[in-house]
Amino acid sequence: MHIDARSIDSQELLIRLKEILGSNRGCNVDIEILFNTLDETKKIKAFISMSGCRTEVEKKDECYIMHVRDIPCCT
Repeated sequence: MHIDARSIDSQELLIRLKEILGSNRGCNVDIEILFNTLDETKKIKAFISMSGCRTEVEKKDECYIMHVRDIPCCT
């Protein structure tokens, strides 16, 4: 799944991720999220870590890409 978060606010993204992780509880997820800055990734990374998923952030061109993988246990 691919989410371009460069044009949405963090609250909307958190709500969307909560729905995605909640509906995939117990199933393997693979989500790619695009951000404008590294600071924007920190709040989302903290939220995702509480779900039991792993995150990796990389810089590519002019944006940051967060990869979310694993099996969410809760949201």
